[in-house]
Amino acid sequence: MIRRTDGDPVGTQEGQSMGSQQKAAARRMPWPPEAVLDKPSALTDEALFRHSVISPLRYPGAKRQLVPVIESLIRANVPPPRLVVEPFSGGATTTLRLLGAGVVEHGVLADIDPLIAAFWRTAAFDARWLIDAMHEEPVTVARWDWWRASNPRGRRERALKCLFLNRTTFSGILHGRAGPIGGRAQTSAYKIGCRFGLDGLTRRIKGVAELAATGRLLDVWEADWRTALANIPKRYGMLEPSEVVVYLDPPYVDKARWLYQWSFDSSEHSDLANALGPDAPYRWCLSYDDNQTIRGLYRARPGQATLHVSHRYTAAGSEKRTVKDELLVTNFCLIPGSDRYRVLSS
Repeated sequence: MIRRTDGDPVGTQEGQSMGSQQKAAARRMPWPPEAVLDKPSALTDEALFRHSVISPLRYPGAKRQLVPVIESLIRANVPPPRLVVEPFSGGATTTLRLLGAGVVEHGVLADIDPLIAAFWRTAAFDARWLIDAMHEEPVTVARWDWWRASNPRGRRERALKCLFLNRTTFSGILHGRAGPIGGRAQTSAYKIGCRFGLDGLTRRIKGVAELAATGRLLDVWEADWRTALANIPKRYGMLEPSEVVVYLDPPYVDKARWLYQWSFDSSEHSDLANALGPDAPYRWCLSYDDNQTIRGLYRARPGQATLHVSHRYTAAGSEKRTVKDELLVTNFCLIPGSDRYRVLSS
């Protein structure tokens, strides 16, 4: 019998007969590592995870249009992974889709940003509180100033700050110089609350909570990428290395310091490339903006493939569609043919 980390039984007659308050408390706790050996239970809202936008967060550099490519790579390789770990979770679109579609059974999110980590932990295991608090928030410039200046220490308050600023700030940027949507004078056609639709956010947060309640989303770590990678064999050593896939979406090389609180310098990009060398014990997939620095770091390395993906998107603050080039680097053995990308090296 698998038990939650708080000791409440899960999936037994005893657990099913608990009072509603005990059940709610159990849902707020992450799953124990050994739960990765179990099959997750069925979802009640599978349709939600077929939508193109399933994350409650708007995040700079979100890889929504790369998800079908990543999914095809995972499906083409055997054995299928049982666990996906995403150390730069951000908007977490990739992991949410992989878990919701059943491409991977279980997942763990990690992020060094305490606001991002607190949000995902609260959305997964304390969703009722987050939804209620979200509905009580006045969406005004004055409230935006208050949250921007605040320094919450509790997990719940950090989660709410993350959600509020993400949905009311230009391009969803949590840190730095970005201002409120619509400007301080609110003279724009798009006001500060235009991305704060309560019905849609409630539906998406409930979707995250269901991934956790059904044993798909197992845990959320506040950790940098090094710690997250080191945690995999420590916490999930019962899995074979081939049963784990790591999806990494590091900060942009270009304009990173304007978008993220924890952007990379050149040595950090190089350190990550070294960590993903031929001795990496797990399968991994890495996405980047197309950049010569990155091409140089991953060029023609044995056992790896580099894919070039172009997709059309609308840049923040613009009504024009443009083409964005992305790189996917992976150590998956089989790269299926596709018109979605071209193989630069393999």
